[in-house]
Amino acid sequence: MKRILLLLLISISSFAQNYKFSVGSNITSFIFTNSAGVNPTFLRPSSGFHFALSNESLMSKAFYVEYGINYNQFNNVGDVQSIPFSYATDYLGIHAGIGPHWKLGKGVMLSPKANIAAAKLINGNQFLSNHYVDLSGDDQFNSLQTMFGYSLEISKQVNSQIGVFAKYQHFDSYKFGSSTLSIVPSTFSIGISLRN
Repeated sequence: MKRILLLLLISISSFAQNYKFSVGSNITSFIFTNSAGVNPTFLRPSSGFHFALSNESLMSKAFYVEYGINYNQFNNVGDVQSIPFSYATDYLGIHAGIGPHWKLGKGVMLSPKANIAAAKLINGNQFLSNHYVDLSGDDQFNSLQTMFGYSLEISKQVNSQIGVFAKYQHFDSYKFGSSTLSIVPSTFSIGISLRN
């Protein structure tokens, strides 16, 4: 009996799997807290590239779980006393999310999710006073960035195997205390899903 249940669960899981590919743009804010506990206001959000590969499968009758890998550019610009500077960073990471699928009719679904992610710097530079500073030695950027957030996805099934979707997600690394950096990206993406 246990073997039959296990085979049934495996077959349901494999039937409900979606492989998802998405590309988009991150609009990222950097929130620095200096040693005095103050958040400077000279930073401005900037855009960067987003790419993700993920797998989504049915976890229960109501909830789906999604996990995958992603590449993100988290960038920022600013100026201090009319001296411009910028941050350009590349992060490689993993992510997971859980949430329901709500059918809206005509093959359209709405999917909100609670998400968690972890990312590691693979390249980063600060441009300041006509020269570049390597950020790989800066613990605020080079440490593992854990992020929590949410997403909202609307999808349309084109046929029995292919779907398309548009997605908004928001993350925050929630760093507290003095001399900290919080990375806060909002991501707009589009993609395709392939049903197994």
